[in-house]
Amino acid sequence: MAEAGVYAPLGERPQGGLYGKLVLLTGIRLAVGTALLAATAWPTLKHDPFPRTVEALLFAIVALIYFGSLVGTFLLRTRRYLDWVAHGQIAADVIAGTGLVYLTGGAESIFTVLYPLAIVSGAIGLGRRGAALGAAASCLTFCALAFCMQSGILPPPAGEMDKIPLAPGRLAVVMAANISAFLLVGALSSFLAEQVQGARSQLQRSETKLEALEAIYSAVVRSIASGILTVGEDGHITYLNPAAEHLTGVSDRAARGQPLAALLPELAASIARPRERGRPEVRMRAHDGRDRILGYATAPLAGRASGQVILFQDLTELRQVEEAVRRADRLAVVGGMAAGLAHEIRNPLASMCGSIEVLGASPGLDGDERKLMNVVRGEAERLEALVREFLSFARPISPNFEPLDGARVVADTVELFRREVAERGIDLVVRAEAPVWVRADPGQLRQVLWNLLGNAADATAAGGRVEVRMHRQSGEGVLEVSDTGQGIAEQDLEQIFDPFFTTKERGTGLGLAIVHRIVEAHSGHLSVWSEPGAGSTFRVALPIAAPAQAEASGAVG
Repeated sequence: MAEAGVYAPLGERPQGGLYGKLVLLTGIRLAVGTALLAATAWPTLKHDPFPRTVEALLFAIVALIYFGSLVGTFLLRTRRYLDWVAHGQIAADVIAGTGLVYLTGGAESIFTVLYPLAIVSGAIGLGRRGAALGAAASCLTFCALAFCMQSGILPPPAGEMDKIPLAPGRLAVVMAANISAFLLVGALSSFLAEQVQGARSQLQRSETKLEALEAIYSAVVRSIASGILTVGEDGHITYLNPAAEHLTGVSDRAARGQPLAALLPELAASIARPRERGRPEVRMRAHDGRDRILGYATAPLAGRASGQVILFQDLTELRQVEEAVRRADRLAVVGGMAAGLAHEIRNPLASMCGSIEVLGASPGLDGDERKLMNVVRGEAERLEALVREFLSFARPISPNFEPLDGARVVADTVELFRREVAERGIDLVVRAEAPVWVRADPGQLRQVLWNLLGNAADATAAGGRVEVRMHRQSGEGVLEVSDTGQGIAEQDLEQIFDPFFTTKERGTGLGLAIVHRIVEAHSGHLSVWSEPGAGSTFRVALPIAAPAQAEASGAVG
């Protein structure tokens, strides 16, 4: 693996971790050069200097080390020709070592240990090839130096350092010992460099596999349609995937470190409750204002991580479809009876009302009889209203869609309704200032708002508050009617849009059913949030009108 780039042009091979190795070796070389400079300068400062020739050569060796390091540093900054830098460092190490050996006695110098260091340095930088080059260069330069000094070709650096040449046998033993040491160090360095490179390659392959697995894991977690949320043992959120961000309306960055009970209280409370059979579900309001029904499952985190993972899915549309199917089944039966039954009731009812009007005008009635006549007349009128609402529900009129400023409709309708609650002591508040253009039928939208206002007012006691809001949110026009009444019991929430279901003493049970049918005909969404004792909020989301249509209607209006 270390020789993968042997046949590439020098300076153009894959460099791998060579840059870091060369930076390390350059730093070590500068440290050695600085120590050598200090050792050379110290005797001079103490007025006990080396011989001039020796001192000059020592400073030359230090200068060579610094110059080579400077050139190497410059080339390292470019991150190019790193192989040339590595070869140059081997050459500089061998030359500097040879110079010190020459200054300290030649073949028997204690500084021959610098040659193995040069070999090891070459192995660190270039692996097996560097070890072989360092060993070969060390053997050749050492042999050449010993031969030249022994034969007198190379004089000693100073006259006072002259000594008797070694005996041939002694010289042969010294050279053989040093060359054997150089070759042994080269072989060991080559072997160790190969092992290190193999371990490094194995580590790189393992890291590559780990990165690939992490990438797959991350892609799966981020791409899955189900929300994934993890919490630690302390109940604080540690991660949300993109699907969870969408379903909860809060980002992963904002959620991390936050208590689950504070950020998503409905989910935390549902998890804390004893488990029932089947997959648990929770109805919650997301941070983007949408009401959602989430089905979830929990499991402890495996491995070193502690806490639990919560996997949840959005069941809102599924439950809405189920509710629509269930309601459609009921309406199918009601619709089949509607036409005939309504007419059969309405005709005799009209005769009864007319007869009561005639009898009520008779002058011979006393006070009790007239009172009873008024009771009968009131009940007949209520029955007439019930039949009228029933026909409106059973035979809905198709909406006549047009671009409509929902804020203006809300303001106008609330002003009319304000007269209905003027004597009840209810505070009626409107928040609908900016125009919100929706695609709707004006009459039916007013009917929806009127019914919702009527229900809110009926549920609110004197001194209470009813608030109407019209705004734009997530590409929809949103109408919200809130009250501070007694709220709706949890078991009644699933039935409040069913026909003939009512909690009022004199209610028909058709008002919210008609509202639901009108909203569905507008391709909108109707939802309710309620807490017993704290009030209720009905939310109607309608499609936004096309900008061109809204501008045209605004210009005309």
